Amino acid sequence: MNPLDIQDFFSIGTIIKPHGLKGSMIIEVEEGFEDVLTESDYLLVEIEGGLVPFFISDEGINFRTSTTLCLAFDEIDTAEKLRPYCGCKIYLRKEGTIEQDSNEEFSELMGVTVLDKMRGKLGKIIRVDNFSGNVVLTIEYGPHEILIPFSERLIIQFDEVKQELHLDCPEGLIDLYLE
Repeated sequence: MNPLDIQDFFSIGTIIKPHGLKGSMIIEVEEGFEDVLTESDYLLVEIEGGLVPFFISDEGINFRTSTTLCLAFDEIDTAEKLRPYCGCKIYLRKEGTIEQDSNEEFSELMGVTVLDKMRGKLGKIIRVDNFSGNVVLTIEYGPHEILIPFSERLIIQFDEVKQELHLDCPEGLIDLYLE
């Protein structure tokens, strides 16, 4: 059996805390992944540098907000069993959720410089992925890659002449990738 290569996956959020006593948990995720998550049978949790799949219980995923959800894994049935996983990142597979054909319509964004309202210049767009209808921009920010959902709500301005995309990113989104 081949180990899972973390390069084939992308982080979408973090396990925050237990919810109740029966192993349910609160997870914070990036906005725009609701459809992908509700169709998933399992999530991958990063534990000691490796990815471990956990199957989602029959109760499924209950969204509290667009970025906060409650769910339980089959294997975890108490809050005590969940505590060691608090703070762990959650991943989804890149392959299989990407719709390659629809990426072509966003190919003109490749190489565009992204500027955030609070942080200023972030860097250039190096990849555009479409995860089941949710377009995600990958921006090269120094030694880091930042994933930002491509949403009209975040766009302040697109300057075609300067090839600049001005965004108002949610507080904390960029920090997720700099830790």
